[in-house]
Amino acid sequence: MRLAIAVCLLSAAPLFAGAKVTSIFKPAVEGDIVRLDNVNRLEIKVAGSDVPERIGLDEVEEVAFGNAAVERKLDETPLRVLLNNGDLLFGAPMDGPEDNEDLFKLISPRLGELTIDINTVARIENCATVKPGVLPDIDPKDKDTKDYLHFEPDGGDPRAELVRVTKTGLTVYNALLKADDKFVWSRVRGIVRKTKAPAPDKSLFGIFTFRDGSVLSARIKAWGGGKIELEHTLGKIVIEERNLIGVTLKNGRYVYLSDLEFSATPEERPYYLPADFKYENYLFKVRRDRAQGGGSLTMRGRTFAKGLGVHALSSLKFSLRKGYSKLVATIGVDDSAGDLASVEFKVYVDGKLIYESGVIRRSSTPIDINLDVLNVNEITLEVSAADNADIQDRANWGNIKVVR
Repeated sequence: MRLAIAVCLLSAAPLFAGAKVTSIFKPAVEGDIVRLDNVNRLEIKVAGSDVPERIGLDEVEEVAFGNAAVERKLDETPLRVLLNNGDLLFGAPMDGPEDNEDLFKLISPRLGELTIDINTVARIENCATVKPGVLPDIDPKDKDTKDYLHFEPDGGDPRAELVRVTKTGLTVYNALLKADDKFVWSRVRGIVRKTKAPAPDKSLFGIFTFRDGSVLSARIKAWGGGKIELEHTLGKIVIEERNLIGVTLKNGRYVYLSDLEFSATPEERPYYLPADFKYENYLFKVRRDRAQGGGSLTMRGRTFAKGLGVHALSSLKFSLRKGYSKLVATIGVDDSAGDLASVEFKVYVDGKLIYESGVIRRSSTPIDINLDVLNVNEITLEVSAADNADIQDRANWGNIKVVR
């Protein structure tokens, strides 16, 4: 399983120079990142000071660059590709090498030419014919199929295995017909693959969110002069700060709740509960590191690489086993929600209410929370509907994590 990448980045002017580096262990620092020193600390030059700030990479929560998102052009990025490690890529398909059907190429305006192994792909969606997250995931208990292809105009979903991705369309092996079928992109909505997520990476690495919504996860080898050197599965990748919205660090000091298992089945249901309601058929189950609409977690224009996207009514439980001291998150309504959205957030520790947000709307400023969870066994995260029942109530626990 591998992801081959050749990188050629385009220039884009940032809204302001420098970066804002946040850490739970000290106030936020703004300035230019000069380098990553030999003990893995970011050295930051702060305006008006001759003494640079130094923050250990394993203490950094997030680095934000103040760069605005850019609108994707459909002719440049007709495909949305989600890899099974969580990376999200946008681009145009190209033919891969003739001698290897497993590889295909994606041309990205921000990342250049990407060569991708289809065995690393979780789903491919055609941005022209389907919205993010609309195509259903494959039941992991389904032992009779590998992939599902969804195509127009009749909307069928034959059992099929992805064989090849090309500039003109997809080739799949149809298990029912026992033959190869070819579908041009104008017919394809997308292909959803039954894949196994890689084992969790416990090393220190960054999740890089690009201005076009692309997301890459990689280890950081060097940083300075507006450039970041990354170690991806193929080796070195060099990217520029000006192409990034931000970097979220993932490491042993923080544990993101989206990477933990629930301690009990989530309690999620519509406000008006139908008599025949079955949770397994509920369309608005919690999403890990995605908003309810299927896109990135965004609140008032700020993108969060990690977090939980829920829909009111929602109650999630996590076991901490007295192993953490703080619960940290940014909460609010996702930008994809409508103007009628209004929710309330509550946090319980071992059954006791310790935080409630009051009513939050789509127009509300997201709220940063930092709560004491020392010696707590279990936390419960609750989102309830406020006004207008549960209409459009897409809520985010952005970058929610517990700190050792």
